[in-house]
Amino acid sequence: MKINIKKIVFGLALAMTGLSSCKKFVDINDDPTRLKDPDASLVLPAAQGRLGFTMGSDIHRFTALWVQQFAAQGGGAAQPTQYDKYAVGEGDINNTWEATFAGTLADLQKVIEKTKATSPKYAGVAELVKAYVYQTHVDAFGDLPYSEAIGYEANLKPKFDGSSAIYDNLFGLIDEGIADIKKASLLAPTTDDLFYGGDMDKWERFGNALKLRMYIHYFSTNGTAADATKAKTGITAILAANKLLRANTDNFQMRFLTSANQTNPIHQFEGSRPNQFFPSKTLVDIMNAKSDSRRNSFFTLLGTAYVGATNGNGDVVVSTAFSRMSTYLRGKLSAGAYSGEAPIRMLTFAEQNQILAEYFARTNGGNNLLTADTYYKAGITASFASAVEFSDATEAAAVTAGLTTYLASTNGTLATGNALQKIIEEKFVSNFGVAIEPWTDWRRTGFPALSPVSPATAIPRILPYSFNERSYNPNTPARPSVFVKSVFWDK
Repeated sequence: MKINIKKIVFGLALAMTGLSSCKKFVDINDDPTRLKDPDASLVLPAAQGRLGFTMGSDIHRFTALWVQQFAAQGGGAAQPTQYDKYAVGEGDINNTWEATFAGTLADLQKVIEKTKATSPKYAGVAELVKAYVYQTHVDAFGDLPYSEAIGYEANLKPKFDGSSAIYDNLFGLIDEGIADIKKASLLAPTTDDLFYGGDMDKWERFGNALKLRMYIHYFSTNGTAADATKAKTGITAILAANKLLRANTDNFQMRFLTSANQTNPIHQFEGSRPNQFFPSKTLVDIMNAKSDSRRNSFFTLLGTAYVGATNGNGDVVVSTAFSRMSTYLRGKLSAGAYSGEAPIRMLTFAEQNQILAEYFARTNGGNNLLTADTYYKAGITASFASAVEFSDATEAAAVTAGLTTYLASTNGTLATGNALQKIIEEKFVSNFGVAIEPWTDWRRTGFPALSPVSPATAIPRILPYSFNERSYNPNTPARPSVFVKSVFWDK
């Protein structure tokens, strides 16, 4: 669907309408021209638009560098180079933290409070988006303000709830959101819904897919039997309901436009800092080893080859002799310029299929491998189809032709090799550009195999808390190191 970027821009201006749980805006900051009680039809797209930008900005760069989908260049003074060497500090988190807690979550709560009684379809959509925001941010930060988070001025120092407890609450929140979108509603989202255009069936499917993603996280390398039982019970119920994403058209993603300042934030960063953010050698080499034709739309050629940058050496070997991101993340290419309209993908049909492939590969002692293989192939097919969306005819033909070869090879089946490794590496490729989730998969499975950048001996497992949050809120937990396992599923 086409999104109304004017509403996104207006939505970003609405960031001050939501009061942070940890900041107080006093009278001198009270703009008399600002809407005091904007309609849900304005606040919802504000929250959605901000989320789309957030998931393609800092939190994407941090996690994509650490999991080696991207690598940084530009010398020691370049920010991405520092991030690539794991030097993400509390001050670097301020913008994404404030955008989420003082902006997105506060606006979503306003929608819920304003519409729950009379227009529950609005409230339900807001609840489902809120669940997604918390799911991703729990995976990135661990314990977070939740039960006391959006108290506005009533509570400026919220407690931090445990990551496991928040997950438990989110399952209920998703169910509540699904129930609300099915109720009779005085008003309902239409074009002001930037994700699904008011299609409540798609919202229900997304909610179930989000629960599926959460449950698969309970399967970790050192997970307990209780974790596995909880995941099996939850996934069995979801499959019985038979209401999941059906195709790429159900993807949870934010589409952008081609106008200046209205384009995909990954594209914007590349345009403003063109020699600092490159595809990682880790990702490119995985795809090169399989002659993966998605390379045609993922990366540009360097001469006749696809070449990734090595993580952690952008301050030592300063170079631009690498492939760059191409149409998949930047949109259509015309006269040497990308359109910038490619979406920020946040939860896709391809990912859903690989989640189910993992689930069936892990359960019943491997007796479900045939079912797992079916989902594995469906995930590959969905990813290849998505890869051609912004390609020119030549690129699209090359990607499509490569799919048949890929599926016919050992890469396209779980019948040979380590099934879990193959599934997670396929997710790693198909989730190129997706914030946090590839890092989550690596933390809980160990795939793909990654080496820490020198001189580090480990790869970060958690983001630091915001400096501003720590300064204003004494309840912020201590976080001595980004290398400490801090999320409940990270055993």
